[in-house]
Amino acid sequence: MSAPSRSLKRWWLITTFGSTGLCAVAVLGAVMAVTGAALTCTGGPSTETSPGAGGGPQPTATATAQIPPSRLALYRAAGERFDIDWTFLASIGAQECDHRTCAGDNGSGCAGPMQIAMRRGSPCSPGNTPTEFERYGYDGNHDGRLDVNNPADAIFTAARLLREDKKAPKTGGSYTAYRQAACAYYGACADASASYADEVMTRAVAYGFGGPGTPPTTAAPAAVEQTGGCGGGPAMAGTPDGTGGLGPVHKTTAPRELKSLPGSVTGGAVMRCDARIVPDVVWLARRFHVQVTACQSIHSQAGEHPLGAATDLVPEPGYTWPETTGALAHAIGWKSTCAASGVTPDCARPPFHFVGYNGYPGHGDPGHCSPCGGGPHLHLSWLTSASPGQAQNAPRSSYFAAAWIDTFTPTQGATT
Repeated sequence: MSAPSRSLKRWWLITTFGSTGLCAVAVLGAVMAVTGAALTCTGGPSTETSPGAGGGPQPTATATAQIPPSRLALYRAAGERFDIDWTFLASIGAQECDHRTCAGDNGSGCAGPMQIAMRRGSPCSPGNTPTEFERYGYDGNHDGRLDVNNPADAIFTAARLLREDKKAPKTGGSYTAYRQAACAYYGACADASASYADEVMTRAVAYGFGGPGTPPTTAAPAAVEQTGGCGGGPAMAGTPDGTGGLGPVHKTTAPRELKSLPGSVTGGAVMRCDARIVPDVVWLARRFHVQVTACQSIHSQAGEHPLGAATDLVPEPGYTWPETTGALAHAIGWKSTCAASGVTPDCARPPFHFVGYNGYPGHGDPGHCSPCGGGPHLHLSWLTSASPGQAQNAPRSSYFAAAWIDTFTPTQGATT
């Protein structure tokens, strides 16, 4: 199967899952009985095992924040049944369908939460040979039928497929071996749309993977973990009640002036933003190890740069693009399916209006920014009263102080 045949569903984020409703309470109870352990919340990758979890690691705070409890139970139960690290299996689920349903043929012959090939003669399953689902289908909820759209069946089938066909190692296997299994599942390690295997593995590490050879600096292309234990404060996802991607969002009306950013987040360059976003910018820069290369400027007369309400960001020296700009982009709602537009609400959660990254012309990391006259970078715009579509919007050739700018208050307990 070729890489483009799968419907890649990248991040995502914490608490915006939209319950599938396909796992009944009875099924969840049965799965929890299989796992035989309460789901716990830890602060980082761990190789500590839990009874009945197939020797897999305890879920980290990131895992419990990002994965709905019913799905987490299924990943762990399937991991135990087929002796595969559940964190890797869960990361595949996030990569393919954001822990959602993705019901029905994706147009290429793959379907369901794990995007498994199920239609013969399709790009996902060329020819007339049995499909992946026909060969490896597993009745995960024991209801006597196989349904590629049912989360239990899909997850158990994917676990079996990965172990028996894609050569995923047993629980406790190496980072390299699991990464190769991710390549096999996608049909390529990477392509123009995604660094599939690397993204799967960095997220698996964030969920708790710690097999031999795990890079110590691997960071998830994800959100800030909740602090203060499970459920401690708003998670990183926009919600209808005004809680934004990084904490509560509010309209800020003062001070309406420019303010210099500290040199620690600009690499020593003199740079100014609208004063109202400076706390946000500093927090993001320190939390995600990015440096600001532009803020208030006249890149063009449109957008938020003339308002001092947009930043261009690159990795802090010593850090990689995936663990910095990639992590930040994913954290505020960017994903490949909306990259060409980059706008809220699909691709930029509050308080942001626009995110320009991989897939948006002239933006992105070195592997995706083409053409790239301004150099590779991640662009973030805050929503303002003068943003495109708002009452004060107009072409600007100098700084204009918007009447209001949406800003966020970092989740309580979060640190820089």
